[in-house]
Amino acid sequence: MKLLRYIFAAYIITVFTGCESRLDLTNPNQQTSDTFWKNENDFDKALASCYTPLKNWNGGYYGTRGIMTQISRADDIEFRNDIRDIYSMHRFINDPNNGVAHNIFYQFYNAIYRANMILQQLEGKNLRPEFVDKVKGEALFIRGMYFFQLAKEFKDVPLRLTASQDPSTFQLAKSPQAEVWAQAAKDFLTAKDLLPITNAKGKPTKGSALAYLGKLYVYMENWKEAKLTLEQLTKTPYTYKLVEEFTWNFDEEHEFNSESVFEIIYDAAGGSDQWDNGETANSAQSTTIAVEYAAGAVGGWFEATVTKKMMDIFLAEKAVNGQYDYRALTSVAWNYPGCKYYMQDFDKVLSGDDLKHYWIIKYQNSYKREQEVETIPSYINIRAFRYADVILLLAESELNLGNTAKAIEYIDMIRTRGGNLAKYSGPTDVVSVKKELIRQRAIEFFKEGERFYDLRRWGILEEELKAQDPQRFAAFQPRNLYLPIPAKEIQTNLECKQSEGW
Repeated sequence: MKLLRYIFAAYIITVFTGCESRLDLTNPNQQTSDTFWKNENDFDKALASCYTPLKNWNGGYYGTRGIMTQISRADDIEFRNDIRDIYSMHRFINDPNNGVAHNIFYQFYNAIYRANMILQQLEGKNLRPEFVDKVKGEALFIRGMYFFQLAKEFKDVPLRLTASQDPSTFQLAKSPQAEVWAQAAKDFLTAKDLLPITNAKGKPTKGSALAYLGKLYVYMENWKEAKLTLEQLTKTPYTYKLVEEFTWNFDEEHEFNSESVFEIIYDAAGGSDQWDNGETANSAQSTTIAVEYAAGAVGGWFEATVTKKMMDIFLAEKAVNGQYDYRALTSVAWNYPGCKYYMQDFDKVLSGDDLKHYWIIKYQNSYKREQEVETIPSYINIRAFRYADVILLLAESELNLGNTAKAIEYIDMIRTRGGNLAKYSGPTDVVSVKKELIRQRAIEFFKEGERFYDLRRWGILEEELKAQDPQRFAAFQPRNLYLPIPAKEIQTNLECKQSEGW
């Protein structure tokens, strides 16, 4: 059974976000900063509250709209004009008033505030040293992860390192992306030394910190440190490995497997409201992610389908058994002989134009349900970081360090998983191997929120977008490489200036 992240009591939220009372009287029924931080249980509850901003449906980075934000701006998924804020990002016509981007921005800072508060409250407490190390390591990992993602999405942002309700601290200028990422690296490095090798399900480990640190080094193009950091995860005491069955990474039955480095928990806990903020008694701990992408014929909301360009990438090479790449068959459903969609023949359950579409089935319940409807919630955990990413990031690092043979060795680990593809047999020059790396990342991490950021950091985003849809690309401007700082932040934080071009 999964670790349940139950709904957090209202006093936790009050401690983190409420203003301090100006009265001298103390309400014995209401927790405050002075009465809450007393024992280990209090700190455990406070740490738990740092994860809900990851799951909030309309702003959590691994919630419904957060995942849509990650996957809507690349060349592999086509969104229809239904959710205005997502569609505007997809078509590159969004602005600083975009509601989803606004919510993501403030969910990041919400969690950073909570992590900062925990770190501050640890000081001077009479707690076991090993417990202090555990809490500090987890809080630093959380803060580092949020800083990494925050600067990845918005580039230059205010670097808030203290939790304060003092209005004089609210005004803060942006720090360059490099400084924000340097702070994230510092947090990951310290967290790595404090976190355990194994931890409770859903909690970060020493390996989680190393993985995020190594990925951050890749984004910073510090290839030597990326290699040295990520290589550690391939050796003892770490036991990560690729699972033979690719689909085990996206179903409910094989969560927390050997390939999972960090995982976001969804579970049948809490209340029934899937549209709540995740922090009230009625908040569900399920997700609407699956129903969003299913076809209307099976009860879904058909928000997005797979592009022809992505299908060309999927189908460019056959597997060793002569069939399509297994990852294509288990990520997408389309009208090929024998295709099943929600446990039925594809051409029986779908009709008309729906037969021409390529339907997402990765992270869906197509393998065990006949319908994907809101009233039957989805509980599939999001694998926020997989060991496959470690392997391909190592391949990229080796390639940039001139070690082409080693890069191919890592790429082959992905290609040959479960006897899928043969080993790479193409040209071994750097340019050719880089093309293969790009292709494997597109296939392996389809719908996992990597493609846009990969294309951006490789400097090929614009050409790939234009090749996918010239009409859509016509609205693209260099400012669309990052999201704008939300208008509310510009209006209330007068030291914070809008990003260039916005």
